[in-house]
Amino acid sequence: MRFKAKVLSDQVSLLYSIVNAISKLQDNNKFAILYMDPQFVRISCKSESGITCFMELSKDIFLEHRIESAAENVIVCQVDLNSLKLALQSVHGQYNSRNYHSSQNRQNQSVLQSVMAGQQMVILKLAKRNQMPCLCLDGQDDSVEIHQAIPVRVLRQSEMQYHLPPQINTPAVQLELPLDRPLKAIVDKLRQMGPHLYLEATMRGDLTVRLDHDGASLACFYSNLVPRWDEEEEQPQNPDSHCVLKVDANKFSTCLQWQQSQLQVSSCLLGMVHNEMLVLHILLNPDHIGFFTYYIPVYFMHEDELE
Repeated sequence: MRFKAKVLSDQVSLLYSIVNAISKLQDNNKFAILYMDPQFVRISCKSESGITCFMELSKDIFLEHRIESAAENVIVCQVDLNSLKLALQSVHGQYNSRNYHSSQNRQNQSVLQSVMAGQQMVILKLAKRNQMPCLCLDGQDDSVEIHQAIPVRVLRQSEMQYHLPPQINTPAVQLELPLDRPLKAIVDKLRQMGPHLYLEATMRGDLTVRLDHDGASLACFYSNLVPRWDEEEEQPQNPDSHCVLKVDANKFSTCLQWQQSQLQVSSCLLGMVHNEMLVLHILLNPDHIGFFTYYIPVYFMHEDELE
């Protein structure tokens, strides 16, 4: 079994921002699942609170990589996201101030141009340290060498089936959230006044985030949001489709953590499945890099609560 990849500092920053957000879900003494094959890198993290986050990145995050295993060149392992976050942070911190803010200006540059522009290179690899399998990060900035080793537990390829995204019904409402008006700031203010939030939305582009507490009601309104239609459905969705969900305010806020990072995002899709799930699907920028998705359980609402 072998895995070795070269990663430029901008992609290290990308990995750090994503892992930093997802690691908020990991419970103490629990692990996330890391999946790697020649085409993709995936991370699956399930919280005891019921939230699931699934991330998928394409091989384009690597400058070059090599992966070999007896299981069709697939490697699956358990990893502590907090340890991975700290390891990435040690490298990310060295390069961030010099490279991150200029990353968008270099998106269309070739690999050679990127290296010549000052981007440093980090080596990711699976190796044994003290007879223990580890995910290792090796980097260098000027005279400083950084070596990190994160213990992992290698799993069988078949075990990945237990860590795939949950199967859910088609959302009744799917809206694209505005990136210039982050929802987290509003949710954080409302959750200080009550534990639950009501989300009400229609496929006409309207979204209301409401708090009902101690006889008072506070609401924030979004309008003219872009509806997203499910192209795989045989029958088109009703433009008057409407959905109301009751969600834990703290859980929702945790899943919006990425809005406070420097993560470059192309779009964020809000999906609402009645009495089942609230889904946040975040597409990275550029689009071909990948995505990560939060699946947030909601409270069951009786008919009288929907009136």
